[in-house]
Amino acid sequence: MKSIRRDSGGLAADPAKTASIAPGKADLILHEGIVLGHPGSDSVAIAGGRIAAHGKFSGLKALVGPRTFMLKLAGRTVAPGFIDSHLHFLEAAAAATGISVQRCHNVADLLAELRLATGRVPPGNWLRAFGCDETLLFERRGPTRAELDEALPKNPLRLRHQTLHASWLNSRAITLLGLESADFKPPSSAAIIQRDGNGRLTGLVAGMEAWLTSRLPPVTHAEAESRARVMSRELAAAGVTAFTDATARNSSAEVGLFAKLAQAGAICQRLKVMIGERHIGSADEADALAQAAGIELAGVKFIPGQGRDQNEISHHTGLAMERGLDCAFHATEVEELEQALTAAEAARANASGSRGNPRFRIEHGGVIPPDDIARLAALQAWVVTNPGFIHFRGPKYASEPGLLAHLYRARSLKTAGINLAGATDAPVTPARPLAAIAAAISRASFDGELLGREEALPVADAVGLFTVEAARLARLEAGAIEPGLLADLIVLPRDPYQLNAAELMNMIVDITIVGGRVVYEHGRPALANSDTAELRNV
Repeated sequence: MKSIRRDSGGLAADPAKTASIAPGKADLILHEGIVLGHPGSDSVAIAGGRIAAHGKFSGLKALVGPRTFMLKLAGRTVAPGFIDSHLHFLEAAAAATGISVQRCHNVADLLAELRLATGRVPPGNWLRAFGCDETLLFERRGPTRAELDEALPKNPLRLRHQTLHASWLNSRAITLLGLESADFKPPSSAAIIQRDGNGRLTGLVAGMEAWLTSRLPPVTHAEAESRARVMSRELAAAGVTAFTDATARNSSAEVGLFAKLAQAGAICQRLKVMIGERHIGSADEADALAQAAGIELAGVKFIPGQGRDQNEISHHTGLAMERGLDCAFHATEVEELEQALTAAEAARANASGSRGNPRFRIEHGGVIPPDDIARLAALQAWVVTNPGFIHFRGPKYASEPGLLAHLYRARSLKTAGINLAGATDAPVTPARPLAAIAAAISRASFDGELLGREEALPVADAVGLFTVEAARLARLEAGAIEPGLLADLIVLPRDPYQLNAAELMNMIVDITIVGGRVVYEHGRPALANSDTAELRNV
């Protein structure tokens, strides 16, 4: 078994071709503003895709050459770009370009949104929608099968749960999928097919998302590329310069798709991709596809939970470690966390020698009991937390007061020396690191409820979740403004260290730079940020 490559700065898309720069001269200088973390500096020089220097503009003028692009900050703040340590890019891209019901607050509004959508889809064609969570609707329930049938009488529907772990189907979809046929067998023991008191399917199914996706009409490559371009620009608009796709169903086929999207320039961020636990055997193939496109395998995604065999998870964890792959465990519940920690402890105890330095990652860490903090520390595990859940999904948690003391811990983990990075988990919550950072500071839900206020972080630590700490987790030479690091930067209207949570929540990103290339500028069309666009000094 070969070990999997560990890179420190591959770009998902090839950097723009730039004119040759005179030796010792900068490609780009951001000048006369605020440099986050460096009170004595007002400018940053970039050369060869990396930070060449920062300091007073007067001291950097020697780096200005005839081909140097000058971008005046005019008092704005240059900061490290955001690194989203856990999202689901293809699902987020589908949601961003398709039908979303995330803003609906009751069942009636949700059904009305779906009725409107049917007018844009020919009869008989599948309707794909996203974003329903019964715990966030006024009625505290999802739509019934009868309600979906009335709203969509001519189209099969798959309405995905906001968590991506379940779907609602109408009768046309149930019939096409054969779920009520006499010979139908659930795809796995983890599948849940809800029935009413008479034994009839209600339309809600869980634990079979990959199976459902494989049965729906495939998305063409052209459509996938179009979606990816939209989503990548949305991420750039939020200041995201790198991300990790943490989708459990990823196989070498999905890695191959990401490779094609990267080579086509459809994704402008640096990109790492996890593969699912059941695809460990094809890790070498996936790694070869990734390397060819300049992207990287980020590890193996595990889904513990009810019905999973502990010995199987522990064995697969050991196999991933032998290959030098990080082991990332989905853990929103106490039972999932227990299985994850047990698997990691067993794999470490039985390790005969792993390649590189594979890490254990707890994804989400929704509920972490006090006794498990010491186990996390002993494993030197990372917790990839989602502070945005506090804001966007707060009402769900407010109804379970007994869990609040353990919910999405942050300060207590930092105090205990636990490695902590941040993620949005898009599309489960919006791909907006600034909103997640604001929530980490305030611990306030969108309706003003304070949840676990003692776990709030100072602003510098909250920003660090998506910059310096996320870079450490990703083994990426970024996350700070220092000479030699990758020039993955953003320009903000104001200094985030001087703002309160509400101001951070609503702040826009003016400019996003990846590898020294401007990939997004607020108010400028996407075409103007392409490789072929001629840049003008500002």
